[in-house]
Amino acid sequence: MNSSRLQNYTIYHNNSEEYHRIKKEVFTSDSYYFETENPTPFIIDAGAHIGLSTLYFKQTYPKSEVVALEPNPNSFELLEKNLFENQIDGVTAVKVALSDHEGFESFFLDETEEQWYSTAGFHRGSWVGTQRSEEITVPTQKLSSFVTKPVDLLKMDIEGAEQKVLFASQDCLWLIKEINIEFHPHPTQSLPKLVELLERTHKVELFKNTNSVLLKKAIGLVQIRASIRSSHKTT
Repeated sequence: MNSSRLQNYTIYHNNSEEYHRIKKEVFTSDSYYFETENPTPFIIDAGAHIGLSTLYFKQTYPKSEVVALEPNPNSFELLEKNLFENQIDGVTAVKVALSDHEGFESFFLDETEEQWYSTAGFHRGSWVGTQRSEEITVPTQKLSSFVTKPVDLLKMDIEGAEQKVLFASQDCLWLIKEINIEFHPHPTQSLPKLVELLERTHKVELFKNTNSVLLKKAIGLVQIRASIRSSHKTT
């Protein structure tokens, strides 16, 4: 286990290259920045990994309430350690994978020496299909089980399960003000179908390497940002 200083935090991590890549994405590029007038926003961090995004949210909104979801047991152990060692409160960490049902499902971890914990997901070989994988079983829940009240931000980085999760819980999307998704291209997913679903309740923008991009030119990993339409805003 390694440790690094990140602003006022001490971060414990397994893979230094992975840590620095995610740190740059989250803290340098502000990939998950959002604005809200709510001083105590409710945030769902799906795919919390070792907690960098969760810590970013707590730094941005210290009084926020965060539900951090992470199914990889290796990542979850570091997530809990990073929350404890940095004395972070207002966060509920849950060792579970979002899916389209409540139960259990096969889940695949990086089996190589590098152990890229962030690539863990439902697809053998990772979403790219080339990684050597170890299969485990993890508990699953639907997104709707966590949307117990209006959500200020839903952040999703769940390695190719975005579509099935959102379609299975589409009835609660109107309760989510802002959505920030990392879309992973995979044969089981369709970006146009997912955008079509989100546009029923939200205004959708697509980004590639921080640049706005049209749907027809959105190839590879794409960041989806969606803001609730005024006609669907909750009071």
